[in-house]
Amino acid sequence: MVILTCEGTLLVPSQVKGAFMQEKTRAAVTEFTDRLKEVFAGDLLAIVLYGSAAAGSYFEGVSDINVLVILEKSSAAKLSLLGKTAKTLLRKYRISPFIMTREEFTTAADVFPLEYYDILEANEVVYGNKEIIRISVNKENLRLQLEEKLRGAVGDIRGILIQAGGNEKPLEKFILGWSSFGGVLFRGLLRLKGKGVTGLDAEATIALVAKEYGVSLEAFSALNRLRQSKKISQLKPTVTPTAFTETLLETLGVLVQKVDAMEGKTR
Repeated sequence: MVILTCEGTLLVPSQVKGAFMQEKTRAAVTEFTDRLKEVFAGDLLAIVLYGSAAAGSYFEGVSDINVLVILEKSSAAKLSLLGKTAKTLLRKYRISPFIMTREEFTTAADVFPLEYYDILEANEVVYGNKEIIRISVNKENLRLQLEEKLRGAVGDIRGILIQAGGNEKPLEKFILGWSSFGGVLFRGLLRLKGKGVTGLDAEATIALVAKEYGVSLEAFSALNRLRQSKKISQLKPTVTPTAFTETLLETLGVLVQKVDAMEGKTR
């Protein structure tokens, strides 16, 4: 059993089993595992499925298959070879590998707390020793990364508004490409409040964040629906990409203030 701790205090055990994986997903992970073994051989220490595919909320064609790959050592040549041999597989099944060396994984919890919470809370070790992912995550580091990500999102949106120069089409393209944004951040926001996220789908997660932080997140609910419709006009014909983007900026601004105000209160 993998234990997720916060400053030495037991937070939640990983109780996710492989039964959640759909047949196609499992076949894709098995094939990717074979490719990793061929490329990295003895340097391959562990392969860990995490995210929606491990938590039971995977949606084929929309969700990514998140895979943590831990190596003893890495090289540009072997990574290039993996890209060459697994490129079609990665694209076809939306496999998103997070590749780290053992040393990197054990020392990076302070800069990747969002990702580590996701990995540790819902995972299946499909290859290697489970003990390799036993690690602690500090909540203050989580708060700092959340604030950085939220502020970065504000900067990204302002930048694309300038680049679009009043042209709605490139702005709509950016928003549609951004429609998967928020999942990991909203889970992090709930964890910052001490709330569990296992079993929550995207809409339930957004609704709970709105409740806990006292902010309307309708714009992000709309973003979640965009993953299906792919057209802003289908959400509400009178909403332009510029107006929608303004709402996103306002919402992000409120969340930044809320998270910033929690400084020193997360220990």
